[in-house]
This record gives sequence, C-alpha cells and structure tokens, in this order.
Amino acid sequence: MTVRCRRACPALPLLLFCVALPLQAGTDAVAGSPPDKIFRHRIDGQPVSGQFVINGFPLTFPAGSWANGGQQASPAVYPGSFYFPQTTLQSNVNGLGFVTLNVQLQHRGTTYNPLLANNVAGVQLDNVYLQLYSATVSGIPVALGSDCVFGPIVLGATGSWNAAAATMSGGGIVIPPVPATACSGYGTTLNNSIAGSNNTVTITIAL
Repeated sequence: MTVRCRRACPALPLLLFCVALPLQAGTDAVAGSPPDKIFRHRIDGQPVSGQFVINGFPLTFPAGSWANGGQQASPAVYPGSFYFPQTTLQSNVNGLGFVTLNVQLQHRGTTYNPLLANNVAGVQLDNVYLQLYSATVSGIPVALGSDCVFGPIVLGATGSWNAAAATMSGGGIVIPPVPATACSGYGTTLNNSIAGSNNTVTITIAL
C-alpha cells in the first residue's frame, strides 16, 4: 500500500501537522486519454497475468502479480514497477532430468516504459531477474544458494488494449547465463536449460 501525505492543513506548518494517511485502493488519477487510460497510477497496483516461456517451458505469472506507475501526460518512462510472487517452473534440466524449480521473477528497476500508437499497447521492463531458490529432483529438494540469479533481462512486449485489459506479447528475450560456480555448482547445468534467447512473454494488465 502506497502512503502519501495529504496536504489538508495549509494554515499549519506542514512538517509538524500534516500526517501521512493511507489512500484507499483504486486510482488517484482520473481516467484520461491513452496512455494514462492504460498505465495510470494505481495505489495497490493493477493485476497482471500471462507467462514467461523459457526454452519452451511456461513460467505462469502467479496470482498476486501486479503493476503500478505514475500518471503521465504522454508516452514516457513511468516511475513504477511490476511485482511477481514466488512460484514454480517445471523444466527438463540437462543432467538432472525433469525438475521443479522454485523461482521468482523480479523487476528490480524503478521504472518501465509503456508505448502507445492508436489502439496498440506495449511495455518494456528493464532490470528483470530470474532467481532460482531450489530444485526438486525425483522428490528430493536441492538448494541452489543465493547466487542463482539470471539477468538482467529486458522484457519487451506489444499488443493491443480495450476497456478491460492491455494484452501484449514479445519474443527473442535473452536470459544471460550465470557463472559456472553459481547455483551450488549447478551453474553450467542450469545455463544449458535456462540461458539463451529462445524465450517469449505474454503480459496482460487489467484496466
């Protein structure tokens, strides 16, 4: 929940008497013309759905994924971020077989770039990382350490919008490799399955 100071006390010293009050969930900007209509500021964030397909294996955005950002008057870089809760990715990892990876897609940037032309919508997220926490191999959990982090990744997608949602997709997304010593020594093994450019993304932002 974003907390903002409401300036409801102009006759009193601001620093002493203007208390920070939480705003209700919803929007603090009127519905305007695009791109504000698509990417206008939402206090609790707008729901995000979709998936990041990594070498043919889908990482579905879990419930609780959202995006927020500041109101702009024209297409520009928006202050704001995307959030994705921790989830799982099932993948055929070379040398380990079919495993379940406990992962989290993390947008570590503080801005994103929405694009617009007529009814076309688009978005670009820089400084996205894929952190792998552990793997389950044949029912046996394997810790992957704190350095099993692939990135930075640029998620770029384009599509269209209507009154209910902006739905966008993109391909050729590059996931950089991790050092061979990362991921509890499984860096090279995981690179063979995770790193590369055979990746696509679909992002839907509810309006």
